[in-house]
Amino acid sequence: MAHLPGHSVVRGTFRLEQMAFLTALGLLAWFLVTFLIMPLITTFYTAFFDSGSLRIGEITEDLSRSRRVKQALLNTAWMTIATTFTVGLVGIFQVAALEYFHVRGRSFLKVAFAVPLVFGSVVAATGYKFTYGPSGIVTQILQGIVPDLPSDWFIGGHGVLYSQTFLLTSFYYLFLRAAMRRVDYSTVEAARSMGASEIHILRRVVLPVIMPTLFAVMLLTIYTSTVSFAVPEIIGGRDFTMISQIILVLNALNRPDMAAFLALFLGFFILSIIVLMQWIEARGSYIGGAKTPVPIELKRIKNPAANVAFHGVTYLLAFIYVLPVALVVAFSFAPAASIGTEVFPSSFTLSNYIRVLSGGAAFEPFFNSMRMGLLAVLLGLSATLFAVPIMVKHKNWMTRALDIGFFLPWVVPSVLLAIGLILTFDTPNLMVGRAVLLGSFIILPIGYAINALPLMVRFLRAAFMGIDPSYDEAARSMGAGGLYRFRRVTMPLVAPTALLAGGYTFNEMLTEYPLSAFLYNVNNRPLSIAILDSDKSTDPEQAAITLVYAVLVMAFSLVVVLSAERLSLGKGPKTNNV
Repeated sequence: MAHLPGHSVVRGTFRLEQMAFLTALGLLAWFLVTFLIMPLITTFYTAFFDSGSLRIGEITEDLSRSRRVKQALLNTAWMTIATTFTVGLVGIFQVAALEYFHVRGRSFLKVAFAVPLVFGSVVAATGYKFTYGPSGIVTQILQGIVPDLPSDWFIGGHGVLYSQTFLLTSFYYLFLRAAMRRVDYSTVEAARSMGASEIHILRRVVLPVIMPTLFAVMLLTIYTSTVSFAVPEIIGGRDFTMISQIILVLNALNRPDMAAFLALFLGFFILSIIVLMQWIEARGSYIGGAKTPVPIELKRIKNPAANVAFHGVTYLLAFIYVLPVALVVAFSFAPAASIGTEVFPSSFTLSNYIRVLSGGAAFEPFFNSMRMGLLAVLLGLSATLFAVPIMVKHKNWMTRALDIGFFLPWVVPSVLLAIGLILTFDTPNLMVGRAVLLGSFIILPIGYAINALPLMVRFLRAAFMGIDPSYDEAARSMGAGGLYRFRRVTMPLVAPTALLAGGYTFNEMLTEYPLSAFLYNVNNRPLSIAILDSDKSTDPEQAAITLVYAVLVMAFSLVVVLSAERLSLGKGPKTNNV
């Protein structure tokens, strides 16, 4: 009888944990259904059945009559094809320069080619326009050489293609470089000893090892280019628009049916690309890299002319990467009056930073984005830290449904999610207590959190799968409850990964543009919208503030990237908004 009270306490603790588990599971299901599944269903219904009958023909006819819509579709198609080609060309070249051929100054080149990791999205688009745009430094230099050169020579589809080419090579830098290190150099040497040419070796020895990764980065490039929003919005000008911009315009013109239809079309296109790439990869015959490969010995280019040409192109690419960042940083410390008038600042000041960081109107968008990014991280981590251990431990219909739900945002373009949230919460909704969330502060952080779920699941799944089960079993054998084991045993092991996943998410949300463009309001105007508004202004004071925003975002991004490198997060399994 002396053991009964303790036994009752254990049973009571177990029941309490079981109730807490079921409550958390219910909240997770409510969150996914309310803010992901329902918006997608609402978008589908609005696009096809808004008046109670099937309207595909009517909406298609309305869209086909619009010259602007047809031009946007054409622009999106050729931009996606051209970007995939140019990014592949530049990306493969830089990987060859870093991992296959001997090039002087590799340490500097690694830093230069890594620039897109900290200089992306709306910040990069603004930086490229600042460098090459109507009042840009490069434009001033070129007009000194060619006086008749138009000030807006860079604005348009060619400028978008140029910018995206050097922004999207980060996929190749991260993933294709890692694949190159799986190539076994002993097989390369064996092929050379048999008289194979370098081209033959690259095609028959190296390429089969890196081909799966090459398909993956091509997919990421296609996805990102197709849904591109910030770059064409800032650099495309009035005459070049892509499909994401047209969806925003249609929504502003109170045509949610047409906006929903185009958003669904974009989503189906992305899904078909994913299925096609997986089918191609499944049909191919690829050679896996060695588990313990002999590291590649960098090959020296023996022909002097070819060696000089290769080095010249490599350093030209490095200069293109570094130039916008260097100019943005330099002019962020320059007096506002020198922006757009000087090729390089003649004096420096901290007044721009003091104006932004001391509070007031200039600090408000930055503060809003920090608050919303932090809230999105907390929501995302709460959902994934609860769900991922369940998905790793149990394999059943519920965990498969959770898995599909968490990865839907990778298939669903941000603009489709945004349209769904607008259509679902622009009127009182029973799922949120009959509240109208559209126009509220919370709607944008919720969208951010939903968009970040796949990234968090990808990182945390690898972390939880890497935990030795004996730790949990030992704690269980000592009578520790499930919540205690998670808090004191599991959580400390996955905390570094969770912090970095949260850091990456927070970093992305600071300058997220597609969701922000659709969902922001006067209560939550984010940094990306403030940067875009400042870019359209002719006031040099606004330009100076924008440059400070860009530098602060890059500084935070650099901290996250260096933290990830320090904790070797890149060694875990990889699978991408894209």
